[in-house]
Amino acid sequence: MFLAVFYVACNSDDDSGINPEKQYDQIQVNGEKLACCGYRSIISYSSTWNTTTHRGEIALPCSKITNVENGEYDYDNLYTICLDGESDLQKGSKLEDYYLTIESNESWSSLDFVGGSATVIDKVDNEYITIKFNALKFDDGNESYTLNGTVQLELDENS
Repeated sequence: MFLAVFYVACNSDDDSGINPEKQYDQIQVNGEKLACCGYRSIISYSSTWNTTTHRGEIALPCSKITNVENGEYDYDNLYTICLDGESDLQKGSKLEDYYLTIESNESWSSLDFVGGSATVIDKVDNEYITIKFNALKFDDGNESYTLNGTVQLELDENS
């Protein structure tokens, strides 16, 4: 009985989907599981948010999970979600309430938001933002991206 109570008390998993013992989070892009190297990673890109204009970019530097576990941070895929809104990002904000597009190093075009959701589940000003993606979809008629998973990303505000 004591062991069960001790395990529950010391378990670092929570409902956020973030594993603080790993240097990356898992995200699915079009069903493919990738490592997203954000806030806890030794090398990352910063997401930006301007609290005056309510505009910013969510940077999702992604690579194959095996590459990151082997210490290779080459970011085969860099996805950038561009946001434009009328209010600040805060815990509970729904990204779909902002004007959204996505860009990728795989494509030179910008894809528009068409469905799904993404919620800010945690935010520490000018430090990090945690976002849960639930089938957030972007499409331009020729290609599309659907994002699922929870990621914690470095955040620079007023940049």
